[in-house]
Amino acid sequence: MTMNRREKAVKMRHKGESYNEIVKKLGVSKGTLSYWFKGSKESQRIKSKNISQAKLVWARNISLFNKRRSGEARANWMKLQVDASKLVHWLSRNDLLLVGTSLYWAEGYKKGNWSVVFSNSDPQMHQLMIRFFREICGVPVNKLRGQVQIYQNIKPREAVRYWSRVTSIPAKQFIKCNKSISISSKKRRGNTLPYGTLRVRINDVRLVNKIKGLIKGLIKSTGIGV
Repeated sequence: MTMNRREKAVKMRHKGESYNEIVKKLGVSKGTLSYWFKGSKESQRIKSKNISQAKLVWARNISLFNKRRSGEARANWMKLQVDASKLVHWLSRNDLLLVGTSLYWAEGYKKGNWSVVFSNSDPQMHQLMIRFFREICGVPVNKLRGQVQIYQNIKPREAVRYWSRVTSIPAKQFIKCNKSISISSKKRRGNTLPYGTLRVRINDVRLVNKIKGLIKGLIKSTGIGV
């Protein structure tokens, strides 16, 4: 005997087909299917399964969309960085004077009267400041002293070797490392500064006052002095 549409619908439903698939094949409304399948535990099970699968597909599509959008954003950011980098040319002597003065104004120790002290964890910033001290301030290498502030899991000798290589300050001119616990980590997560923070010190009263004068001149030249 030929199956009627209701029997076909039930059979299709038991095979796991969705309402949309059955409606398309049999030409009946969803309301009719709901009436036919009312009280069917098998239909409810299939409905739950289909909803779960739909959620998985949705989550996967959202993840792919987010990855694609993130990749496009990174590409745009990189283009912005490349374009911006082209605006900066090789530093002239005067440029180096202004940049070094600005960095010391921001990061250097300015309360003391006897020593110039610059501390940071960025190796490239230290390389630039060493150029400033050597080329602009006329500081010989033998007057540069280094001290590394190290945190948990950092080996002192490795840290000193690293910063000595970065700055060209001989390792013998480094004083004993200062050990401390990183406030940001407190041993709960990995240390993000594998070689610690370097403090460069120059004991020179004349240089202290020269840099203070450069900072005053920078403030005056920008018209921001009070």
